[in-house]
Amino acid sequence: MNARSPGVDLSSWRDEFPVLERKAYLISASLGPVSRRSRSYLDAYVDAWASKGAPDHVWFEDIFPTMRALKDRFATLAGCHPDELAITTNISIALSTIASCVDFSRRRKVILSELDFPTDGHVWLAQRSRGAEVEFLKSPDGLTIPLEEYEQAIDEDTAIVMVNRVLYRSSALVDAKEVCRMAREAGALSIVDDYHGIGIVPLDLHDLGCDVYTAGVLKWLCGGPGLVFLYARRDLLPELEPAVTGWFATREPFSFDTQHLELHPTARRLEHGTPPAPVYPVALGGLEIISEAGVDRIRARQGELTDHVIARADEAGLPVRTPRARGERGGVVNVGVGPDAGSICHALLERNVCTDFRGDGLRISPHFFNTEADVDRCFEELRPLL
Repeated sequence: MNARSPGVDLSSWRDEFPVLERKAYLISASLGPVSRRSRSYLDAYVDAWASKGAPDHVWFEDIFPTMRALKDRFATLAGCHPDELAITTNISIALSTIASCVDFSRRRKVILSELDFPTDGHVWLAQRSRGAEVEFLKSPDGLTIPLEEYEQAIDEDTAIVMVNRVLYRSSALVDAKEVCRMAREAGALSIVDDYHGIGIVPLDLHDLGCDVYTAGVLKWLCGGPGLVFLYARRDLLPELEPAVTGWFATREPFSFDTQHLELHPTARRLEHGTPPAPVYPVALGGLEIISEAGVDRIRARQGELTDHVIARADEAGLPVRTPRARGERGGVVNVGVGPDAGSICHALLERNVCTDFRGDGLRISPHFFNTEADVDRCFEELRPLL
């Protein structure tokens, strides 16, 4: 499919997402909508599977080329080399793979924040049996984690510093580059979870300076569940010998050598077993669209839309639990609606307005294809529910 011209209004992408014909879809921070392009790519894969029959043809002519295209596309989007990328299924597996590479006999401390996504904490807490000591940094306001908290916590006993570039609940941005610099100077490994930033906040991994980075396509990349990219900087790769592994991580997976483990020299060494192939064409369609729309342009448009969400919340007298300055937030506005947030969210879903909730707040997350009218519809339907 042809890329759109750079000057076109981003709302012209609306016809690419059929769900927008019926719903005010303001929930991309939880699940990006499926595109017509992704659907067509998936149909083509199923047709190939049905018509070619023999697995060699399907794998070598369809699945493996799609995997290469995914890495190439993401590498361009993220500012890294394709050989620094592994593909796996979710953040939990990605982090567990990296955790299995870490020797906690000398350095034990793992630093996270209490505002990071829960799976990050779960993975590192599971490493306590291997000697890890997990420390959660506290937030003074429930929205942000000051850099001073990281600076005070990182010391000579720190093995891992984990940071989320965008906090999932408040959508506050964290200066991940500075946190990675602190970790590097202390001799600790830095890991960035960017599930809530990739696709809406511009990224250059080599400039970011992290050791390890992971993000998935489920949300802002409109690629559906089941695919996560795991980046490790090139000069770190030879040191990473995961205990969580599988045959696709080996140098020659089709040698079918049962008794020797020789890991691939690239980031493929961080991959696992047989991959979930039907996920890949869906993910590729989403990645292509985000790349064509352009993350810089998406970022600017989202700033306008989230400003509008904040203005409507102010008009309604509802508290905003997200930084008000565009440069300090991601793509979500958390709007306080009280203890019945879950019921309100589900009532909105029945009215074809899609948001989600955390605690007593609605998370309203417009994407580049949304309009101010979608936001207005959300608040019009919300008013009688309060």
